[in-house]
Amino acid sequence: VLGGFSMGGGMAMHLAYRFHQDLAGVFALSSFRNKDSAVYQALKRNESVLPELFQCHGTADELVLYSWGEETNKILKSLGVSTSLHTFPNLNHELSRTEIEKLKTWIVKKLPVEAAKTN
Repeated sequence: VLGGFSMGGGMAMHLAYRFHQDLAGVFALSSFRNKDSAVYQALKRNESVLPELFQCHGTADELVLYSWGEETNKILKSLGVSTSLHTFPNLNHELSRTEIEKLKTWIVKKLPVEAAKTN
């Protein structure tokens, strides 16, 4: 699983969907890809199974607008990525406890059974 917050999430999507499509999943928190992203161009030519995207974004984010994250999600979905977008009303460019708990639950589901037993 690869992911990050803000620019880290953007980098994770870039790496995963262009170069490491064998990942179990990708998470992007308060992140986006540009409209002309090389990721989209690469996915148009893709024929392999893609890692699932877990995305979270606050509606009050003034640094990385919610609409940018939402547009990223829609484009990736249209290109064959299984996505989920979790919206957090009134959350600015920050993390919330609920967001982290949702992310943890998603990551634990993605991990192999052996890894989950040791945690």
